[in-house]
Amino acid sequence: MEKQLEGPLQKAIFFLEAQGYRYAIIGGIALSEWGFIRVTRDVDVKVLVPDMDYTAVRNALRGAFPTRARVHVPENPFIVAVEIDEVIVDFLLAAPGYEEMIIERAVQRDLGGWSAWICSAEDLIIQKVVAGRGKDWPDVEALLIEQHGRLDEPYIENWLAQFAEALEEPQLLTEYQRLVAQVRQLGDDNQYQ
Repeated sequence: MEKQLEGPLQKAIFFLEAQGYRYAIIGGIALSEWGFIRVTRDVDVKVLVPDMDYTAVRNALRGAFPTRARVHVPENPFIVAVEIDEVIVDFLLAAPGYEEMIIERAVQRDLGGWSAWICSAEDLIIQKVVAGRGKDWPDVEALLIEQHGRLDEPYIENWLAQFAEALEEPQLLTEYQRLVAQVRQLGDDNQYQ
């Protein structure tokens, strides 16, 4: 993790834990915890919203971290973007269903003298496939290589099939399956060990 992110991340996590909010770190920081270092300039944290009281959670986050980030972007009811020590921290408020699973399946990891909940490698892959940005596919490939043989592939494929159907984007699943086959071929050829 980049040194400049550690302090803001720690402040965000300590606040969430002090308030009793369950969470999972996602994005670039989670990616680095699963073995693929990629430069990231912000912090992304998925937050479980007790009793679906989004207003209360948004108000608590804004009260603790009043400096709004991305002031040129319209407010989103599911994202609280703040600045902590000149670093953008995106608190993404979990919607019922799959996003709650991200937090349920999170694993506690040591972050150099303190610990935090990181989303599972499987859920990170699912989020990146569904986001489908240009930078996400190389991240998915790197995770597949780094976590080869340790992933719950039926879990990933089940959720991707559901998202592909719900979003009417069948290529989400087929592109993922193509990438899995490619990584398996690399493994068979022992090119990445």
